[in-house]
Amino acid sequence: MKAGLILPQGWFGEFEGWDPLRAYDRIIELAKLAEGLGIESLWTGEHVLTKWGGEQVLFECVTLTAALAVEAPRAELGFTVLNSTFRNPALTAKMASTLDVISRGRLTLGLGCGFRADEADAFGYDFLPLKDRLATLAEHLEIISKMVTADEPPVEFHGRYATVRQVVNNPRSVQRPRIPILIGGHGPNVTFRLAAKYCDEINLDVLPAATAQACALLRHRCEEIGRDPQTLAISISVPPSLAWRGLASGGQRMMRPDEIAFTDAASASDLPSRAEAFATWQEQGLARIVAGVPGLALSDDPLYAFIDDCRAAGLELAGQPV
Repeated sequence: MKAGLILPQGWFGEFEGWDPLRAYDRIIELAKLAEGLGIESLWTGEHVLTKWGGEQVLFECVTLTAALAVEAPRAELGFTVLNSTFRNPALTAKMASTLDVISRGRLTLGLGCGFRADEADAFGYDFLPLKDRLATLAEHLEIISKMVTADEPPVEFHGRYATVRQVVNNPRSVQRPRIPILIGGHGPNVTFRLAAKYCDEINLDVLPAATAQACALLRHRCEEIGRDPQTLAISISVPPSLAWRGLASGGQRMMRPDEIAFTDAASASDLPSRAEAFATWQEQGLARIVAGVPGLALSDDPLYAFIDDCRAAGLELAGQPV
């Protein structure tokens, strides 16, 4: 199992009171350090307002990732995840294809349907009911998956939520056959089926105790449509504010149980150590963790502690002995 790092962007209030230039420089510094320590991939996510409100520094993820493509030239790059409902799917595909070129084929395009009504309202987007947001995402995946695949013809699609007319996308993908597409979430009926139909990877947000059941159901969703389950990579998202046993907060606010979106949130009050959680996911054969680390904005020490937990759990660190 590989180790990916979610870089701080300000979503959890990491940069409260900071000058924006200082905050940006810190993100780049962390990206370079993590890459040098053997972190396989660097990740950003799409939020346009901070989690707990206020006017703290918060960076937009697509622009930031373009900078990371240049500043960190070896690590894989990914989104966990873009809110697909914030933009036209053809534009999302065009942006992703450009990023794949800038990064010389290192991008994973993570997509979701959004879950914050306050963000949609503030930026003037309709916040549809979950059923409609997922249906929107399904149509977007249909369009985007074709637009970022090499040698596909121009795309024509007329749906309820999205329409494109003979849209051409050049470049499409440095990678072959396409830019890998990731979906984030834990919904067994819709999200898991979308993952099986369209995606190369699913990034689950479940705790260790629920992971085996989620993986079994994902295999079933693949088998429903005749797909080999081994072709769908499964990764785990680890927010930086989960209170793993013995983990120091590094000065970062930790989430209350009612702020945790996991399916098994009730067990969040009795978490194992982070290294134990990583070891469980390693034993279950997951492809990678995509982890946020509390306190990274203020110190390098939490990153070294994270590396120690990765090694203790037997994770793969690029160019490093495990």
